[in-house]
Amino acid sequence: MTVDPIEKVRDQYDLTPYPNLPATDMGGDGDRGVILHSYASAWYAKTQHVDDRQDVTILDVGCGSGVTTLALAIANPRARIVGIDLSETSLRLAGERLTYHGFPNVEFHKLAIAQLPQFKTEQSIEFDYINCEETLYLQTDIVESLRHMRTVLAPTGILRINVHSLYQRIDFFRAQAFSRLIGFLNSNPTSREYQMISGIMEALADDNLLKVSTWLPSDKSLDFVLMNYMLIEDKGYTIPDFFQMLRSANLEFIGMTEPAGWHLPYLFPNGMPDSIVDFLHNATPEKKLHAYELLHPANRLLDLWCGHSGRSPEYIEIQQWTEGMWKSAMIYLHPVVRTDSFFQTLDRAIAQMQPDPNVQKLHRSHLDALTVILCLRFMRKSPCKFSDLLDYWCIHKPKLEAYRKVSTIVGTAVPTVHKMSDRQAYDELRFLLSELVMDRVVMLERFD
Repeated sequence: MTVDPIEKVRDQYDLTPYPNLPATDMGGDGDRGVILHSYASAWYAKTQHVDDRQDVTILDVGCGSGVTTLALAIANPRARIVGIDLSETSLRLAGERLTYHGFPNVEFHKLAIAQLPQFKTEQSIEFDYINCEETLYLQTDIVESLRHMRTVLAPTGILRINVHSLYQRIDFFRAQAFSRLIGFLNSNPTSREYQMISGIMEALADDNLLKVSTWLPSDKSLDFVLMNYMLIEDKGYTIPDFFQMLRSANLEFIGMTEPAGWHLPYLFPNGMPDSIVDFLHNATPEKKLHAYELLHPANRLLDLWCGHSGRSPEYIEIQQWTEGMWKSAMIYLHPVVRTDSFFQTLDRAIAQMQPDPNVQKLHRSHLDALTVILCLRFMRKSPCKFSDLLDYWCIHKPKLEAYRKVSTIVGTAVPTVHKMSDRQAYDELRFLLSELVMDRVVMLERFD
């Protein structure tokens, strides 16, 4: 008798919930992960406008053991949140996790994606935001799953989805094909199969290509092996595949959740060849992203936001703003981190001239940490005018550099402060804020 693939997936996660962490463990990626689970981030990506409203309805599809649901609850504390999954074991752990961390009102339902239209009718509910992570690549028909989610998405709603990258995961798909070949995936893998595949990988020569590309010395846990070598129904896709699925489901692309990881100019640190500049000038977002994955398939997930309609008509990429647009802009610190404790951390870092490691996790490493902190401190009274930040920068950025030099000298040397021109300050801030917007830490609105 043929077993329904979805039932096999359910059985696997009943055996080993994912992530398989105790309810006391929050999991996730700290403030960085919370920012990405904030409705405000998705809305800004779609409209380039800031919306900090909290009376939203959120659906977490394939919520698993509740780690993503907890991030959603922290990021949107006054939202109505519903989590659905096929695995009773996972749902039970998810409920325990959310209750332990102070969110007992989050709802959980044992529900397949195909049952969402019926759920909408029974509950009289539509969702402003749907989060579907690490789930679609296990579905038999992704387009049909997208259509089901689209039926419960509010007219202005936003859907976050991701699938595995074919190019980045190609070696793991080979590993799964090998596991299938020798019978490890005939039924749900258990700790027995884990021991067997671990034994095979350890026995392979150290220069074996599959071992070199997949067998991580830092992680040989049961979870790692099950989710990579023996993940039932796992599949990989390319950017063109994903965009075609969106079109087939009548959904429109909004943007990648982590745009900095898909920014083609970053692949050319010494400047882009003219042919790439010409390509970027004429290419669609789909072609730009496809070029990136062909040149540098570093992202495990193709992770994006989409919806019924695309970005607002007046949306213009930050990199294309004119000087007039910049000088009329208002600057917002992301609401997730706009707290008294966060600003106290920034003040302490400046006073001690020492970057804070938690703040550093919010932005990419190529940005100078103390310069970022100096900029973020000004947003204590968010929103603020770009023109006001420009005046502040002309005075305080030179002071920062002067004291940074003095702090490396023994004694009580008096810092020499060099004046900064308005043009230099403008150029520095334009670059810095553009990068922080791409990192989702800062939001800019134009009022030209």
